[in-house]
Amino acid sequence: MKPFLVPALILSVLPVSAAQPPLKIGLDTQATEWIVSLEGGGQVCDRAGTPLLKLAPDERLRIWWDSRGTADPTSEYRVQVGPPHTAAQAAALTKRLRDLGEAPDRVKVPDADTWRVLTGHFKTAPEAEPVLQKLQDLGFDELWVATESRDALPRKGRALYAVSDRYERRALPATGVWLKPASELTSLQGKGRYRGKVEIFPNAQGRLTVVNTLDLETYLRGVVPKEMGAWEFPSLEALKAQAVAARTYAVANRGKRAADGFDMGDTVADQVYGGRDGEQSLTDRAIQETEGLFATYSGKPIQALFMANCGGHTADVAHVFGGDAPYLKAAPCYPAKPMTLAYASGLPVTAEAQQPWLSWELLRLAAGIVPPDWLSGERLARPARIEDLAAPVRALQQRLALDPAPLARDGNLLIALAQALGFHRVVDGQERPQDAAYFLPGSLPAGDRLLATFLTRRGIVPAAAWATQAPPTLRQALVALGRLWQDLDPLTPGEGSLLMDRQVRRKRGGPEPLSLSPRLLLAEESPDGALRLVEKADIQVGDRLKWIPAEDGAAAVLVRRLDPDGAAWDRYNPTAHWRVDYAEADLLALVRKRIKVSGIRELQAQHNDQGRVLDLTLVDTEGAPHRVRGMHIRGLLGLKDNVFRFLTVGQGAQRHWIFYGRGWGHGVGMCQTGAYGMALEGASFQQILTHYYPGTELRRVD
Repeated sequence: MKPFLVPALILSVLPVSAAQPPLKIGLDTQATEWIVSLEGGGQVCDRAGTPLLKLAPDERLRIWWDSRGTADPTSEYRVQVGPPHTAAQAAALTKRLRDLGEAPDRVKVPDADTWRVLTGHFKTAPEAEPVLQKLQDLGFDELWVATESRDALPRKGRALYAVSDRYERRALPATGVWLKPASELTSLQGKGRYRGKVEIFPNAQGRLTVVNTLDLETYLRGVVPKEMGAWEFPSLEALKAQAVAARTYAVANRGKRAADGFDMGDTVADQVYGGRDGEQSLTDRAIQETEGLFATYSGKPIQALFMANCGGHTADVAHVFGGDAPYLKAAPCYPAKPMTLAYASGLPVTAEAQQPWLSWELLRLAAGIVPPDWLSGERLARPARIEDLAAPVRALQQRLALDPAPLARDGNLLIALAQALGFHRVVDGQERPQDAAYFLPGSLPAGDRLLATFLTRRGIVPAAAWATQAPPTLRQALVALGRLWQDLDPLTPGEGSLLMDRQVRRKRGGPEPLSLSPRLLLAEESPDGALRLVEKADIQVGDRLKWIPAEDGAAAVLVRRLDPDGAAWDRYNPTAHWRVDYAEADLLALVRKRIKVSGIRELQAQHNDQGRVLDLTLVDTEGAPHRVRGMHIRGLLGLKDNVFRFLTVGQGAQRHWIFYGRGWGHGVGMCQTGAYGMALEGASFQQILTHYYPGTELRRVD
């Protein structure tokens, strides 16, 4: 096992002001009223700071904008022509469209040095179809109906009002208000609590804009746990990498939404920001330990893009947003050599490969109730005998503090096992002869029927077991005994992820040691739940382990779960792999939200070496091709990512489209789940950042 080598941290002064100006974060632009309160009470001021009215602690106030009826729409539909372009390409395309009688605009892509070319202004998507058809007939092969922010003149309203809990109404300045708590926090009902300065003011669409102004490091306290929460990714180094990326992104995108009155929003369109309610202690520590650090290229903060899950390999920015950033190149999300730890069974195990007879009931019994060498297919296939089962039953009776009733030697052995553990005492008045007739064959003796019905209903003994005249096998008897034990004393195996120091981390818990019995049984669980005993295993760091403790608390059985998402660093996210099934009509409805098609004849996808779809052509039922690239592909099909393949089942209106894919996001920059996987295997936050942003340096503001 070879750990990551940690490079020296490069510290130098950034060519930006050491005193970073505050950030303005847009919390909302759509509501026409807010209910607010101030921690410890406080004052409502005009935006210049002049006090207007006082609020007591816990007093709520309604801020209401009377906008003279229905508010203006905040968005419109436009036709995007082609993929993102360089400035020169966009200028040439704009000129060509003007020559065709259109009135195009260029809009900069926020996350790359490229431009989108848009034409037309439409209230609804169908209104864009004539322009779409015109351009398609002229040979433009990549057209898209995009939803865009709508420019508008400031809307005149009656007034901005404050309404108290006593329904007293007071006019406020039409320019808006500044909420100043006596303590630290401003609460917005239905939204959360926020540090820093909170302002509410009318916007051009006849709604209210809410802006939270605060310093960069405090802003990060509400961002990092929302983007990579400590509960989901409890690794300090991964969280430090996220802190640096989020800090860098914030500085590089300052003013991105200045036209709306703030720098960035609080959603995935920029960075998710949760204010005070999102803060966590471990992410606070990650921010503090990286304070002032930025990822830079050629001395400037980079466009530090990141996504939830890259699907095993990130993408070159040129294939998603266009442009050419040297630090946003494709990078693998697999270790060159997985970090593994060796484990071995302390007992001889069977050499049988598949071991279809193995179950959790047998593993639990082997942790102190039956001899582990009974776990052999050949032995378990033998008929069960009273002599074999007497000792395990006595051991269970003692473990459960039950009366030491002996096993009955006459009659059905499965019934005898249940009677020895006292289950016959619960059937009188509970089970009915009618249910016995429903579950059981008529040949079962009358005295056994009610208890057999109970065992079948509880799933302890399968119904088919009562129909055979052959005696149960040792495996059938032990599985029934194990299920009886589980019914009386339910056991959930311990479960946690393997860490480099051989500790384990339970879900939403911290690292803890795992003591192993010297007589350890080692097993593997496949993705379908099948179990098999193994003599030894090299277990990859991060794999999930399950264990069954012996009476002394040490793990007597250790089960390695083979991760269904494989060996990638980004396998710790539920979207590492996914499946989406669309009926023909549902897929067509999705497609028609973006492009005008009569129907779908076929989809033609061009993939790169990592399985990411870079270019998609939809051929409609009239044979016309419609080309889509980059970010638009997953949007068109309603998928989580562009790493997918698909199958079709059925024909015509009965056809289904089944997409098998992996990853979640645009695929450019740092893979957040991959960062966690790297950290589990010993990578520092510096190594994580330089892996996903090659050629960058970490620099600190002086």
